Amino acid sequence: MQLYAGIHISDGKCVNPNKAHYLKNHIITSDPVKLALYWQEMGATYLHVVDLDAATMGYPVNGHIVRDIVNAVRIPIQYGGGIRTIKDIDAFLTMGVSRIIIGTQAILNPHFLKEALHIFGTERIVVGIDADNGMVAIEGRARISNFNSITLAQNVENIGVETIVYTDVLCATNMNGPDIENTKEMISRTHLNIIYSGGITSLNDLESLISCGADGAMIGTSLYTNKIRLDEAVMLCKRGGKGE
Repeated sequence: MQLYAGIHISDGKCVNPNKAHYLKNHIITSDPVKLALYWQEMGATYLHVVDLDAATMGYPVNGHIVRDIVNAVRIPIQYGGGIRTIKDIDAFLTMGVSRIIIGTQAILNPHFLKEALHIFGTERIVVGIDADNGMVAIEGRARISNFNSITLAQNVENIGVETIVYTDVLCATNMNGPDIENTKEMISRTHLNIIYSGGITSLNDLESLISCGADGAMIGTSLYTNKIRLDEAVMLCKRGGKGE
């Protein structure tokens, strides 16, 4: 299972997205590039970078920080946040980002998703699905759509998408473990590569995701709060579980 080390950017800083950073000033570091280099040093083989301001505002805000990260590290990066146009995608891929996560626009504008897949290919376009009580949250999770998460996953698969980042919003907020049951259902009802995010707090949680067949897992808050050591998590995922 591929592990993705998270970097969540707001106002040029790395923040904990599950701690109302904009109200409580939960800043992890004022230097996201330094954190990216640290994750790389700790064994990360893939970074998951999110521009939280862009996700809310609907256009890239901290692109210069993402560029600095790309220029600093040797490992691939998947980026999400505020992607609304083909020009946005092209700019980040040209910058050196390996994959782009499309969230809101994948739901509101299927034609845009089809066009992006046609131009850039399925390996470079990933759909982000944030599930809140089974329904898809959009616009930086500020609004709940009328789409069921599994139905949406099936729809984007039919369009040609191969990989999704599936986040359980309640698990991400409460940090009481991942939603294994719904992840299993997502896996069983689609043929997508599923990268799970939300509520992962221990190596045992990663074991559970490996066992249920997830293709990847993204951890952010548990790294920021030292609940999980990145080097140990990377080794576990490389082994495919403790028992292997």
